[in-house]
Amino acid sequence: MKSKVLNISFDKEASKSSYDIVIGTNLISNPAPYLKNYIEKRKIIIIHDDYFSPIQKKNSYFYKFLEAIKENCNNVHLISIPGGDKTKNINHLNEIIETTLSFEIDRDSIIIAFGGGVVGDIAGFVSSIVLRGINYIQVPTTLLSQVDSSIGGKTGINSKMGKNLIGAFHQPLAVISDINILNSLPKREFYAGLAEIVKYGLIKDIAFFEWLEKEYEGILYYHPSKIQTIITKSCQIKAEIVKDDEKEKGQRALLNLGHTFAHAIEYFGNHDGKIIHGEAVSIGICLALRLSNFLGFCCQDDVQRVENLFEKFHLPTSLVNFKNLSLSSKKMIERFRFDKKSKQNQLTFILNKGIGKSFIHNNINIHDLIQFLDKEL
Repeated sequence: MKSKVLNISFDKEASKSSYDIVIGTNLISNPAPYLKNYIEKRKIIIIHDDYFSPIQKKNSYFYKFLEAIKENCNNVHLISIPGGDKTKNINHLNEIIETTLSFEIDRDSIIIAFGGGVVGDIAGFVSSIVLRGINYIQVPTTLLSQVDSSIGGKTGINSKMGKNLIGAFHQPLAVISDINILNSLPKREFYAGLAEIVKYGLIKDIAFFEWLEKEYEGILYYHPSKIQTIITKSCQIKAEIVKDDEKEKGQRALLNLGHTFAHAIEYFGNHDGKIIHGEAVSIGICLALRLSNFLGFCCQDDVQRVENLFEKFHLPTSLVNFKNLSLSSKKMIERFRFDKKSKQNQLTFILNKGIGKSFIHNNINIHDLIQFLDKEL
């Protein structure tokens, strides 16, 4: 299968940068065509999920990637970090920074993030602040990170006050997405990534949403051309939005459809794995669609279509199976106030006027929101 190369360019803001997103097969075992110019004669720090180990057997993805990097660079250092969202905290960040600096890096050194969204977020943030900023490369290994978190330059960690409240915008040199590695994912992780893919159709592409409705079986069976299509299309939609609003001053907020609810759900789930990010997003998107219907913006038929597609992808659509979170309208609204979209104590939600028609709703009526949440919770 021929790799697809997308270029994302930021020419309307101060960064004026661009980079390639490469999507294909066998990229992890042969990254040189896309990375050689970046890594030759430089010190390389690979930050990876502890799920991947350099002492794994020789046919493992990480072993192949590490050997390929060493063929082009003889100064490679590894930092292993625990998986899961609980790693995204100030203590782990400090440990990674100190370890990175102990390798005597300079401003020509390169950090490579090899792993899922957590690894990409924290490795990207480290690269944005050590020596006041060095370059990094994303090698996302989960579906969710390939279609979302590795693209657009958002990096960061969580605070006790909420998710991703500490961070920076820092664009990578390149993103290398190998679809082969997705076969190694637990099914739950693969399904979770599909939530973000459905989101892109809901935001601005009804034809893509309809294609997902039609082709869902082939996607669930990991059909290579369909997997490449969903990743490529998702990246195209995100790149189109992000290139015009790199620092999220306007329309980039649309990419947060469902995330205001999702981040609150994850907070009360204590990031303990009982509900993972993609599952929280699928519930959050369904809540956003039901809220849109409650406020008269979209019809019940659209809500039902969205719920049906998530169910086909084995994703939750409500909180009915998560009663252990002990949620209430008051608790949820308190968490919404920490959402990064909120301004001047006004709550902002991404809602829909139909499939493919998301919009930013500022200053939602608090009484309407309480009435809606009381019904849902």
